[in-house]
Amino acid sequence: MHTIMPSLKSFPFTTILILASSSILTTALQAGSSAFAIFNSTGRLPNGCIDDYFAARDEVLYTVPYTYPQVLSIIGSFANITWNGNNATTLNGTDNTVGTARSYEYYGIPLLETIKTYEKPVNGPYFEDHTIAPSYNPAINLSLYAPTNALTATPVCGDTAVALNFTVEFCSTNISAAGEIFRSLHLLHARILQEFLGNETWNGCEDSYRGGATPPNGTSFGGGYGSGPTATPIAFTGGATTPCFGFGTVATAIAALFL
Repeated sequence: MHTIMPSLKSFPFTTILILASSSILTTALQAGSSAFAIFNSTGRLPNGCIDDYFAARDEVLYTVPYTYPQVLSIIGSFANITWNGNNATTLNGTDNTVGTARSYEYYGIPLLETIKTYEKPVNGPYFEDHTIAPSYNPAINLSLYAPTNALTATPVCGDTAVALNFTVEFCSTNISAAGEIFRSLHLLHARILQEFLGNETWNGCEDSYRGGATPPNGTSFGGGYGSGPTATPIAFTGGATTPCFGFGTVATAIAALFL
């Protein structure tokens, strides 16, 4: 199945990524899946990974060379999803409050996310964790839901930079494809945030950076897969450090999987 859209030459790269990723998730309430049935009837996610769903975890680390207050000016509101590539969202409660859900359309695809934990101390670190309601993509026969989709923003280098940690623990019928989705989207979010703040690249703190020893923005990835439907997410124990992907690489990876 292919998504028909205007020529990509007419869009800037960030827009291309958003359009490409817009075909990834179809949310809301599909019949015939027990995950959706549980969510529809209780308003809650299933307890753990139910039959035909497997547990997995993915983590993206990314550092931006901007101060903690500068970063919070972009990410510090649950209602602001512009740095996720979206412009409008609706809250069912008070911003930045546990239990508040945001619903929005991602190029026509409805999504629902609910705050589990929210901490925004003046001197950091910032921590926000939300659930993702059951989502389904019929094109690749992929269903998923996420009990945890967390972002930590920690000031580093004497508050001349902020280290971002995107960690998602999820259940999916296809953990390999779902992991690729989350990794690509979280990297995209980090890159959009960097663009909004001036698009400078972090090359490491002066006392630790040694002529290329640290890859651009300190980007690294890690994660693990459970062994069965009832497996719990595997704790991240470290992963190979990888040079930062450019927008083109992410766009190509998303397009190869989903378009």
